[in-house]
Amino acid sequence: MKNKRSMLLGPLALASAAIIAVGCCSNTVTPTTTLQNFSAAAKFAYAANENSNDISGYTVDNSTGALMELTASPFPGPSGPRQAVVEPMGKYLYVANGGTNGVSGFAINSTTGALSPIGGSPFAGGSSPRGITVDCCGRFVYTADRGGNSVSGYVINAGTGALTPISGSPFLLGTPTEENYGPQQLTVSPSGRFLYVSNHLTGDISAFTIDAGTGALKLVSGAPFSDQPTPSASIQPFALAVSPSEKFLYVTNHGTSTLSVYRIDGMSGALTAISASPFQIPPPGECNANPFGAAISPNGQFLFVGDNGCDAVSVYSLDPNTGAPAMTPNSPFPVNAGDCFAGVNEVNLDPAGRFLYVANMNCGSLSAFSVDAASGDLTELSSSPVNADNGPYGVAIARFPQ
Repeated sequence: MKNKRSMLLGPLALASAAIIAVGCCSNTVTPTTTLQNFSAAAKFAYAANENSNDISGYTVDNSTGALMELTASPFPGPSGPRQAVVEPMGKYLYVANGGTNGVSGFAINSTTGALSPIGGSPFAGGSSPRGITVDCCGRFVYTADRGGNSVSGYVINAGTGALTPISGSPFLLGTPTEENYGPQQLTVSPSGRFLYVSNHLTGDISAFTIDAGTGALKLVSGAPFSDQPTPSASIQPFALAVSPSEKFLYVTNHGTSTLSVYRIDGMSGALTAISASPFQIPPPGECNANPFGAAISPNGQFLFVGDNGCDAVSVYSLDPNTGAPAMTPNSPFPVNAGDCFAGVNEVNLDPAGRFLYVANMNCGSLSAFSVDAASGDLTELSSSPVNADNGPYGVAIARFPQ
């Protein structure tokens, strides 16, 4: 029997991204590599292709945002790869092994972008991980383990990229512990103090504090949280995005075509739904938005949501005081993936917030857009879309120190 859940009811600039990156580690621990003079420009992009078990790699043109596939792409990957993430220094790519267990790790050649397996990879961990994230200092990796009904944590060896389990991993998502939460995705807050998990099968959000020294997780009192009196599987929360100010958490709800917004307690990490949450995502035409991916601009002004059911991206301006989202006047923006239904999955911004990349899972391609700094409006690049392999799940961006 399920216990009753707690219900707690400007222009974009390169400097903004750099400031966020530096502030991240200054509040926690000394990073393995300094983030001083860190470039906010993207250099490479990668897409884990779930259905072809490989990884597509691209160079990123810093002036235009255009993607060009690497000569050796695609690279061999794990079975059923899901989400992928690059640690902040751009040295290593990590992929959630959705078809098996644990994490696959790859070293990134800083000149060519080529991937080579890290020694010891794949690294044992939780069963059927869906989401993966890395803390802002590049010290810890976490996965949302759908099969294990938990979160696995790993320590990154800065010299080799190898992963070792964090003491106490895996970490349970709430009480009762036998509940089938169905963790989907997860994210670490900008300061590196909190971690949040979308529970796809229970319709709520688990929250943890992160030990700055060890990476160990501790469930926040009252978790999991919801903006509904009775959370359920029909909500299907998916992507999560924390505002750069660390005041608000945004969650896309695939099942109800809504957007949940929570205020984050700066001391405990606990969540309280803001007034009027959840917000309905207006569909373009007669389709249902069924949102998946979400990304916030580096200055916290705009939220970008991938509307899987409509082949579009919705853009919201965000109130810095209340966190409330308001759809921008020209939104949503169509995703043109050619002669097929794109199946928009994850979306991701380059570190400076100038370009948005969309994984078209059904079409085997990636779409790229420029972002208007003042309005958040999207303009598709003339080179878009570019080919991926079969079933790209998302787009991971690599950048490097100057």
